[in-house]
Order: sequence, then C-alpha cells, then structure tokens
Amino acid sequence: MTSQLLSAAMLAFLTACGPMNSGGLGSQAAARLGAFTGLQPTAPPAPPALPTQALAAGPGNVLMVTLLSRNAVAAMTRISTNNGTLTWRTDKGVTLSFRDDILVASRGLGDDLMGADIPGVRDAIVHGSGTAKRTHTYLNSEDTIQTRDLACTYMTQAPETITIASGAFEATKVEEVCESSSLRFTNSYWLDGNTIVQSTQAVALGSGYIRVNTL
Repeated sequence: MTSQLLSAAMLAFLTACGPMNSGGLGSQAAARLGAFTGLQPTAPPAPPALPTQALAAGPGNVLMVTLLSRNAVAAMTRISTNNGTLTWRTDKGVTLSFRDDILVASRGLGDDLMGADIPGVRDAIVHGSGTAKRTHTYLNSEDTIQTRDLACTYMTQAPETITIASGAFEATKVEEVCESSSLRFTNSYWLDGNTIVQSTQAVALGSGYIRVNTL
C-alpha cells in the first residue's frame, strides 16, 4: 500500500469523526445501532501493508485501527505512556487510550468513551473464562457524564487463523460479553499466548466498534 493510499484511508477515517463532521457519528448511528444490544461487529478487511514511514517507527509504535461502522482504516502512532495507559493519535487529533491492550478512552470520534475502569478484565481475557466488572463513562446529549456498571463474562472460542502485519497464524479467540441495565456489547480478542495481537472492542453507542491490530 503506498503512502498516498494510506493517507486516503486516514482521511476517510477522520472525516467520519465528530470534529470533521457536523453530524458526528453519534447522531447518524445511534438509531441504527440501538443500545449495542444484538450488535455483532462486521468483519473488517485484512490489515493493509504499511508504508515505509510507518514501518520506520518500529514495532510497538504503530496501531492499525479500523472503525467498523465506516470500514475505514487508519494508522495511529503512540504519543504518551502514563502509569501503564498508552495513548495513540492520528495526525488530525483523534486519540485512543489503552491499558493492557484494552480500550479505556477515546477522543475525537463524536461519541466517545470518556473513561473505563477495568479491574480483572485482562486476567479474565488471558484465562479465557470467568467474570469481571467494568465501569464506563460517557457524555450524553446534554454533556452530562453518564456511568454504566457492566458485568462481563468470558469464553474461549475455537481457534481462528488471522492475518496481521507479520503474516497469518492461528490465534486463540476469547469473547467478552458485557451487560448493564441499558447497555450490552460483545468484544473479541485474539491471543498469541498471553499477548493480545488483535481485538474488536466497543467504543460508544454512536461510534460502534473498532478493530485493533498491534504492530
């Protein structure tokens, strides 16, 4: 994939995001997606090859992220590490923050995950079974913080062959189903040993899911 094509993919991702789109993702997608209930993320395209400048950043410094509601792919670079939370940014200011490869915040998507408390989630994913609790915060249409306490269950699925930057290999798949009284979503994680190499994770109602490939 040439640098021009990656720039086009980046632009497609960014123009779908709140600050670049007067309607934002929330107003366009909320009615279509409902409250995540029953929503299953669609399969994204295989991660594209990286241009030379992205490869030059080195392993661990680039994420390939697909916004599944738009089927748009963007490369994100790591900009900070704060007490175990890694934040990644596009060149137009969209950011995603992860702790132990689990999404804990987003900014610039129009409808964002303002924060997430995830004790025990990583351990449950690695074990492929059990339960954990999440607490997510969102902004409503009146810019008021809403908190959702979610109960999550984990189950190991049949192994799947996935394609990442280093090639195709068989990965262990773990599904996480999280529910509150008004919210339900299913995240999926593909592991190589104890390492999450790919994931599909819910952001917020209007933004839907992202697919994350670590390079």
